[in-house]
Amino acid sequence: MRKLFILIILTLLVWQSYAQAPTVAATNVVFGTKTCSAVDVSWTNGDGGSRIVIASKDAATSVVPTNNTFYLANASFGSGHFFSATEFVVYNGNGSSVSVSNLEPNTTYYFSVFEYNGGGTVFNYLTTSYPEASSTTESFAIDFSISDPFQCLSANSFTFTPTVTRSGSDALSYFWRFGDGTTSTDATPTYTYPAKGLYDVSLRVSSTGCQATTIKPDTVAPNPSVSFTLDTDIIGNTAEQCFLNQDGTQNYFKFTNTSSPDFLPTGISNSEFTWYYGDGTFEIGPDNNFIDKTYSEPGTYMVKLVVDNDFNGIELCSDSFEMALTVKPRPIDTLLVELDTLMCLNNNLFDFDHNTMDGTVVSTWNFGDGNSSTGNNVSHSYSSIGLYYITLEAIDGAGCYDIYEDSVQVLPQPNNVFGVLNASYCEGDTTALVPLLDNGVWLGDGMDANGRFTADALGLNTVRYAVDIDGCKDTATQSTTVYRVPEFELGMDTSICSGTSYEKSILGEGTSILWSTGGTDTFTQVTADGVLWAQRSENGCTFRDSMMVRVIDAPIFELGSDSTLCGGSFRDVDVSAPEANYEWSDGFEGGRRTLSVSGEYKVTTTNKCGTYTDSVTLDFLPFACDIFVPNAFTPNGDKLNDVFQATGNIVIQSMIIYNKWGELLYESYADTFGWDGMQNGIPAKSDTYFYVIRYEKPVENAVETLTASGGVFLMR
Repeated sequence: MRKLFILIILTLLVWQSYAQAPTVAATNVVFGTKTCSAVDVSWTNGDGGSRIVIASKDAATSVVPTNNTFYLANASFGSGHFFSATEFVVYNGNGSSVSVSNLEPNTTYYFSVFEYNGGGTVFNYLTTSYPEASSTTESFAIDFSISDPFQCLSANSFTFTPTVTRSGSDALSYFWRFGDGTTSTDATPTYTYPAKGLYDVSLRVSSTGCQATTIKPDTVAPNPSVSFTLDTDIIGNTAEQCFLNQDGTQNYFKFTNTSSPDFLPTGISNSEFTWYYGDGTFEIGPDNNFIDKTYSEPGTYMVKLVVDNDFNGIELCSDSFEMALTVKPRPIDTLLVELDTLMCLNNNLFDFDHNTMDGTVVSTWNFGDGNSSTGNNVSHSYSSIGLYYITLEAIDGAGCYDIYEDSVQVLPQPNNVFGVLNASYCEGDTTALVPLLDNGVWLGDGMDANGRFTADALGLNTVRYAVDIDGCKDTATQSTTVYRVPEFELGMDTSICSGTSYEKSILGEGTSILWSTGGTDTFTQVTADGVLWAQRSENGCTFRDSMMVRVIDAPIFELGSDSTLCGGSFRDVDVSAPEANYEWSDGFEGGRRTLSVSGEYKVTTTNKCGTYTDSVTLDFLPFACDIFVPNAFTPNGDKLNDVFQATGNIVIQSMIIYNKWGELLYESYADTFGWDGMQNGIPAKSDTYFYVIRYEKPVENAVETLTASGGVFLMR
């Protein structure tokens, strides 16, 4: 009994040791052979008695095994114990590798190895550490193209080109099914179908561990049989007709469609019938009706009927039939018709010629005045003026008829006049003369071809306009006199001194004179600024010239007072005057300058109205000016620091004092700036007050306006 007890104790100790969770995790998860649907996984075992492998699709493992749970495994992914729709147990045992199958191409899978010990109902898993690695299966996708997936049965030839996208490099095998029981193992086959039909073409591509299949439709359409005839029930409906018949009717062709279109077994939409008439026009017509056509010009025309079969809106097959038609030439070629169209009444005789080369043509002319004549070349005279409508009718030897219409006009003697010239013009004037009749010729003095008269030649000018209307000639004549323009020169612009006058004169030469001053003599007096003009007039021709008169003053200026200026400052001076010369003591030339150097400056300015001299002495300090503002003052009457004021080589413009409540206590914009500490006549109490001082100081050759602000303490 004691031995049995000891044996039980030892068994329990061994079982407890066996069921205890491992402490060393598996390591070194690696991948071997890999295909589109499988991968070999191996690892280095830890100290567990067994282990499970969890495979996860597209993401790392999100779960760990639970103690005291046994997990069934299956190397076909998706068949073992599943934790989620993408996480399955693919291995459970004491080995170190597994071949996992049933995987998807071009997909990443994560593999985690968990060590465990135990048996029966006791299982302890090491989940605090475990190895995990991922592998992506081979990618494998296929497609193919058909050189032309819609062809007619006649001469059809389809080339099938595969496209394989993959990550591996193993050899590929191809298997094609063309949909009519025929197959091929070529990589890029070409196939001709023996019969019309709609076919599903499939391609299967395989390599080691990878396979894909795709299907595309292919169409073989029948060819229609196309024909048509001329309708023999219509009298005269032959392939050769006159453009016009003797009864005045036009050519007329009528066709009967005798086509027999073929169709696909199923899915055909319709057949389209298109008639091309050979003259640039076409018509899409029904398949059985009669088609009529009348041509607007003679010629030879190739009539063509095209029948197109289409499948779901895609044109597949077409056929055509042609027939040559002839519309005989018209007996009248208008390029060979010549006639006089315009004549004067006197001695008029119109020629009418039909210069045809066809000796079978008979021409009949109707002259529009009740008379007619037969012949290709005839003449006719009209007894009165007017517009006459003529016709030419012709019939050739084949019985083809034609008619031509035109008109002729009999004119009276031309009424030739043009726009009236003035009795006189000034030299250089132009005017446009408008004639009553067109197509005449301008002649005479000063005329151009467009009817514009230019008064270039002094004296009498004569203008003529000649017309010739089919032998009706006439010349209109008018005259005018061209006078000179009394030109002169008033002279150059000038200036006069203020308070003086200026006299200007011009030659009269028998002309009338007018000045801008209102004078009418040959001279005038000017005392003010402005434009002076003079005008001379003779025989209605006027000329005006002008000049500018400027009134100027004698020079007067000031250089300013003698001054001591801050360093870096300057003084701008302007001693300029109209038409002046300048003489500076330092040799400077000009009327405007900037003074920035200490010294005495003297200048004399002289113009035609006088001379003026001034001088100034300037002393520029060797330093720039700035402001000083005290921060406290004591208005106690001891005459020491009694007034708050700013100092410095500056110019103060204004000073304002506020208390801390923002109330205005003092302001000054005058020449004296200083606050004595009073508020409305009462001494302000000891406190801090605030000031704003605006001032000017010279800065870098300029005057700058600045603002100083801050606080000052008033002490009583």
